[in-house]
Amino acid sequence: MMYKRSIVLFFSSVCLIFSIAAKNQCKMHETPCSANYSNGNLTQVPKNLSDKLNVLILDHNEIQKIENNTFSNLKLLIELTINNNKLEILESKAFIGLTSLKTLKMSGNNLDFSAYTPILFSFIANISFLDISRNLNFSKYAIQSNNYPDKALGVLVNLKTLAIDLGPIPIFGKGFKKMDKLKVLEFNNCKVEVLKNSTFINFNWSIEYLHMNRCQQFVKVEADTLKPFPNLKVLDLSDTYMHPIQAFQLLKPLANSSMEMINFHHVNDESITNNSTYSFEVNITKEMVKYIQTMCVEVLDISKNNIVDFEDGSLLTFSRPECLLNISLSENRFSLFHAHRLKNIKQFFNKAQNLTKFEYSYIPLSFVNYSHIAVKNLTNITEERIITLPSSIKDVHMSHVYHGGQPVLWKIPPNASISQFDVSFCVTVDQATASNGSEIENLDVTGVDSRVVFDKIQLYPLFKLKILVMKNTNLYITNKNQKNIFTFISGTEKLDISNNFLWKLPSDIFENMTRLTNLNLSNNLFRAVPLAITRIANLKELDLRKNLLTNINSTFQEFFDGLYAKHGVFKLHLDNNALVCDCTNYDFIRWLHKTNKTNFTFDANGYKCLLHNSTETNTSIAAAHFNELFAGCNISLWLKAGICLIATFIAIFFPFTLIYSFRWRISFYLYKRFRHTLEKGIDVKFKYDVFVYYPESELSWIKYIVMPELERKWGLKMCIEHRDFPVGKPIADTFADCIEQSRHIIFIVTSAFKNDIWGQYAVERAKYHHFSQNLQKIIVITKGINMEEIPHELAVLWKDLALIAWPDDNDKDLENVWNKLRLWLFLNH
Repeated sequence: MMYKRSIVLFFSSVCLIFSIAAKNQCKMHETPCSANYSNGNLTQVPKNLSDKLNVLILDHNEIQKIENNTFSNLKLLIELTINNNKLEILESKAFIGLTSLKTLKMSGNNLDFSAYTPILFSFIANISFLDISRNLNFSKYAIQSNNYPDKALGVLVNLKTLAIDLGPIPIFGKGFKKMDKLKVLEFNNCKVEVLKNSTFINFNWSIEYLHMNRCQQFVKVEADTLKPFPNLKVLDLSDTYMHPIQAFQLLKPLANSSMEMINFHHVNDESITNNSTYSFEVNITKEMVKYIQTMCVEVLDISKNNIVDFEDGSLLTFSRPECLLNISLSENRFSLFHAHRLKNIKQFFNKAQNLTKFEYSYIPLSFVNYSHIAVKNLTNITEERIITLPSSIKDVHMSHVYHGGQPVLWKIPPNASISQFDVSFCVTVDQATASNGSEIENLDVTGVDSRVVFDKIQLYPLFKLKILVMKNTNLYITNKNQKNIFTFISGTEKLDISNNFLWKLPSDIFENMTRLTNLNLSNNLFRAVPLAITRIANLKELDLRKNLLTNINSTFQEFFDGLYAKHGVFKLHLDNNALVCDCTNYDFIRWLHKTNKTNFTFDANGYKCLLHNSTETNTSIAAAHFNELFAGCNISLWLKAGICLIATFIAIFFPFTLIYSFRWRISFYLYKRFRHTLEKGIDVKFKYDVFVYYPESELSWIKYIVMPELERKWGLKMCIEHRDFPVGKPIADTFADCIEQSRHIIFIVTSAFKNDIWGQYAVERAKYHHFSQNLQKIIVITKGINMEEIPHELAVLWKDLALIAWPDDNDKDLENVWNKLRLWLFLNH
């Protein structure tokens, strides 16, 4: 027995040794040979590493020290990464033996400048990439100057990229002059406070890329700081707070040069105004931009700098505008559409004939409610307010731009091929036209009223438009007034019309969209899947989240199964609907959780639904307990027969009693249905959508709370006494006429309603028109009273009332109350 145990132990030991060796050995045919020990809680570099390693990764461990000869056998190692450890000590011969090393990364440690001894890097003098950033504890260098270890780093004569920390007052010694192949200098952990003309004087002229990001304290800069870098191609100062005046002044040594990119994003911040004499509000002058105007720049970013204005012939005036490929003016506060600024932008687009990307987004010039519909015709736009984009343009981003004044006309030239045209929530595109032959691949008009999109923006058929986003565009209004609104985008593959108050769609609305694969109908009011979906033969993804769906009926189950069978994949999103888990939906629950749909994407945890007893569960739990929950759904034959006999008995012996008891109600119902059908046949029109009766004390609430919501946001036409009642006409006749001409009526009921004679009169007229004509909804909103205090005149109509107890303005249920009111008004609209 002991003999057998010894054999088992021996073979187990051999297997363990071979498994460990296999982990550290590389297969002969793998290129490159690498070992990754990240997140291993290592406190030292592993021993006995394979001498065939090309890449060694030791990130996110607990290593504090690298001893001499640690890598002495790794002569083939090309890349060594020891990021985010606790390195504090590097012995002088730590890197001996790494004769092939090209890349060394040691960022995110605790390496002080004293850790870099003069001979430390002499064993790896051929490396081309060194990252020792995010190592310094700047609290130790808050006041004193920082002398960088030029003797240690100067031996790296083949270095091309150096990433290092930048202290408050940096001093670079003469040893950096030896690195004549250095092209990229990165300071991505930056606490610099002063940049002098002599700061970079000991760097070689070979530097082409200078990145100095996120120096988020005020930096004092001298004008000739960049003089040692005459060959600079990229200057990235994003999120470094030095103010635009100093940033543009920095370009003095680079005047008349050519550069790939100048990034001055967010070089101005309100936090620095107390530490400098510069104002947070920036007005660009000719003096500020006199150097950059002479340069040939391909990419220019001056976004997020609180620029409020610029002089004529300054910001957008370049001596070599043909060089510019990309410009970003976003997140500032100046308008391009008034006076000399409009003239400058027109001239800029005329001359920048190679421009491919234009960004002018998030410009909060005005928050006044602006009517998207009351825009002038295109023929009324004068020539000076027409802005023609260059034919080279590929990307246009003008999102969230708000301004008042006269509109402008954006003109897309005939030979333009635009990959993305984003004008979401943009007031400046009230007028736009695309010339015949121009192409747009991705169009986002979110937040622009659909009546503007279809009526005022003249777009030729965009057959190559692949993506169209029309969220929050009041599409329900256009959908109601026009038969087919998508005839001009027959080639679109992705369509997003979410958040549009849609509750129905014409059956043929997608008939011409033969390439449509992704459709987003989320955040609407659909109670059932629209029949129009069945016209989309190539649909692969459908988003129906946040609607009012209770189930997916068998017709659409078969349709979706057919799409899955056709394409091999189908995604259906159903979160946040009103799904029901009862006998009426048991086939839907069973279909939803079939196990043979590997690429039919649902939420794995199921969807919330209500059981027959109104308790909440989810569809996956309902499917797991299917037999228990739905056992009574298949009623046996005898039970059905018994129910039929009872129904027959009731049908024979009780009809006359029921008819006699409810003869007046039945007669009135038939009369009402007949009249309603007749009125629909002759197309009855209402002058108002809703008549609102309110006490005098609630006038300000009506004007400033209710009217903006119903009229401006929901597009309804209200009738209120203080605005719409004519002068000189008897008030009783006016009440009667206004209620007769309104589809719905809302009573605002407060404690003063009991003694309101005209309120009682309005109730009587509402009762008359509700029972004798076509007044659809009587809605009572109570404010400050209990339900039992509702006047008797309204209590008579209790079964026909829609009742709302209005909460306080800061109540968390206020949004739900608005949604309830909107649902009642729109479902019968």
